[in-house]
Amino acid sequence: MNAATTKANGGSPPDPIPEPALDEGEELCPRCGGAGFVRKAVRLGHPDFGKAFACDCIADEREDQRHVRLQRYSNLGPLARLTFADLSPLGRSPNPSHQEHFSRAVQASRRFAEQPEGWLVLTGPSGCGKTHLASAIGGRCIESGVPALFMVVPDLLDHLRSAYQPGSDVGYDELFELVRSAPVLILDDLGVQSATPWAQEKLFQLINHRYNAQLPTVFTTNLDPAEFDPRLQSRLSDGTISTIHYLESGTRLAIGDLDALELPHLRAMTFKSFDPRIVQVDHREEQADITNAYRQAMKYAEDPKEWLLIAGVTGRGKTRLAAAIGNYCRDIGIAVMMVVAPDLLDWLRVGFSPHNPRSFDELFERVKNVHLLILDDLGSQSSTPWADEKLFQLLNYRYNASLPTVVTTNVNAVSMEARVRTRLTDPQISSMLLMGGFDFWGKADPATTSYARPRGRPPRRA
Repeated sequence: MNAATTKANGGSPPDPIPEPALDEGEELCPRCGGAGFVRKAVRLGHPDFGKAFACDCIADEREDQRHVRLQRYSNLGPLARLTFADLSPLGRSPNPSHQEHFSRAVQASRRFAEQPEGWLVLTGPSGCGKTHLASAIGGRCIESGVPALFMVVPDLLDHLRSAYQPGSDVGYDELFELVRSAPVLILDDLGVQSATPWAQEKLFQLINHRYNAQLPTVFTTNLDPAEFDPRLQSRLSDGTISTIHYLESGTRLAIGDLDALELPHLRAMTFKSFDPRIVQVDHREEQADITNAYRQAMKYAEDPKEWLLIAGVTGRGKTRLAAAIGNYCRDIGIAVMMVVAPDLLDWLRVGFSPHNPRSFDELFERVKNVHLLILDDLGSQSSTPWADEKLFQLLNYRYNASLPTVVTTNVNAVSMEARVRTRLTDPQISSMLLMGGFDFWGKADPATTSYARPRGRPPRRA
């Protein structure tokens, strides 16, 4: 079983890479061991150091024989079926930004496959098409007669460990040399391996050798290169040899995936599809409040300025109205992002990395500075000091910058963090829509609050 087969079959323990299979009467070349290429014995620094050259044994080889041998050497296995011919040029994401990134990666992959030079790093979340691109590169190299070796990184490390054992079909030195000196090497799923000191050292030795020899290499990973060990990061990010393509959104954290308006169900929520009469309420006055909120939300969407707080118990239509505002504004060309408060905090936690503070900063800046932000379900997040601080930073920035903001919540004022509450209820910037007579200023649990008109001194009503 080869490494590609392991990946395709869901992760069975890999067997050691076998010797190339021989046809009847065929003998392995004593110079290249059946690989079809050799390296020159030259000193470090020589222009030919580390480079692969065609072995004399293939000079008179028929084209069909050579293709079979290169396919055998490639270790692609069943992944050989993944070619450029059956690859969607725009990828699998419906997000236009993702499609643009993927299209650029496809073009770069085709160029690399036609003329393998330098390094190509393909990074993006699982399922975005990285392995398909890498396999297509390998297949195209083989068609052109260029030996290409495909290895899944965790499987490669397992092969190297097993090569230490007595009686292994392939010795460790032989296997390591085969991989690090391959004319074209494709390393799939870099970053998912166990981060043991031994694994880190082996990977660095392999990648550093190919870096110094400037051997054509393709990497796929679901990490940003800035998140790797500093030694690997310096190699992968060296612009003199390496080109990095982010298949989705430009960072590992795809902002399009965070935007709830990209979800089909919310995208379908419009003012036309919102009927205030279908909301189940217990009092006629509550129905009147929901109808008024619907009208005021439409008025706000036509010219979104300042802040709009939509408050009410679950099931009154807060998210529907907020999504309708967002979809209307997006359709008339206003930049909008709708994020669910707990999801935003989860993404910020994931985005924070001591090796890559840039991912966190970029995500937070995008959310802080979008022209219209819709923050849905404020109050449903876990109230930790860190969460409270991040939400206050977000809302305080938009408050000071006078950026239009819509917030939905089912909690009352006394349940909110004090600093957040003062920003949301400032009558100079914020208007309030109460869905179904919600007692925003009361002290009762909002889930059990009976119908009551707002008390105290609320923000001006929209």
